[in-house]
Amino acid sequence: MAVDLDHVWRGSRSERGFIPPLPRETTQFGRPGNSPASGPAKTRRLHYAFPYNHSVTITGDLSSLRDRLYESYASQHSGTGCVSATRLIYRRDIRPLLPPPSAGPVLDIGCGSGQLVRCLLDDGYDAAGVDVSPEQVALARAAGIEQVSQGDYRDLLCARPGELAAVTATDLLEHLTKPEVLGTFDAVALALRPGGRFVARVPNAVSPFGGHIRYGDFTHETWFTVRSVRQLAAAAGLAYLRAVGCPPAARGAASAVRAALWLPLSGLFKLALAVETGTVRGHIVTQNLTFAAEKRREPRSGCPAGRAGGAARVISGTQAAATVRDATRPTAAGR
Repeated sequence: MAVDLDHVWRGSRSERGFIPPLPRETTQFGRPGNSPASGPAKTRRLHYAFPYNHSVTITGDLSSLRDRLYESYASQHSGTGCVSATRLIYRRDIRPLLPPPSAGPVLDIGCGSGQLVRCLLDDGYDAAGVDVSPEQVALARAAGIEQVSQGDYRDLLCARPGELAAVTATDLLEHLTKPEVLGTFDAVALALRPGGRFVARVPNAVSPFGGHIRYGDFTHETWFTVRSVRQLAAAAGLAYLRAVGCPPAARGAASAVRAALWLPLSGLFKLALAVETGTVRGHIVTQNLTFAAEKRREPRSGCPAGRAGGAARVISGTQAAATVRDATRPTAAGR
């Protein structure tokens, strides 16, 4: 049997992409000793069409990916949130970890549409917020929260060394790479006055359902445990205070049932961790956890670029913002 391969290419040359047309080829297949005496060979013509007319854009740069996803972050992913839920979570999880309003100014980094800033203002704090998303900042301004600005939070932190009584960051740190997370802890430590606190909410890697938060947002880069938070705080010169879980908030009949059911279910998860680890107390199994760390030493004279051999590099205030940005920017290999 003979097979004649006739490759047919459709469309213009530009539509065919990078695959060149194959040469015409004829191959004879048959039993040994095939000859004209054995009769005419059967021929089958196979036609292949390869249309390549779809254009694909690939983003290989982390900053370009972030710009694209954060430009319309609220409308494409996060939504505007629920004001009543934010107030409840603020009262339950964040306010108990903050210093009193009389302690001084508070900066909410990665503030989104400014709902936490509004809670702080209503509670008597001298509060402001900053976010990189123009859409989120526009939502905050439309809601009358003028204390929210667009920009890089690292610039603001480095511009205010030793001035802030507290820095809050809810759902921000998971959007950063590991070098950026450590650089953020360093910048926060610089901006805090002695006794100032860093309060943040992050995805909990210990939770059996933590992946729902970690991978629920394509801009997320990492997640945390209580131990890793302790490690980061110590590296930045902050004293770890405590961490709390973020269970379902009861703000209605249905959510109250969820909150009640969570108590025995979470107890089973904690029991399993106690059996495996031998540690009976201190387990947090909610999808998120909120932690607080405190500054207990004098502020440095500039933003640290990192640590080598246990020594911190100190720079002048005029170079602070640029140095933190360079120190936290991922390398090409890391991307």
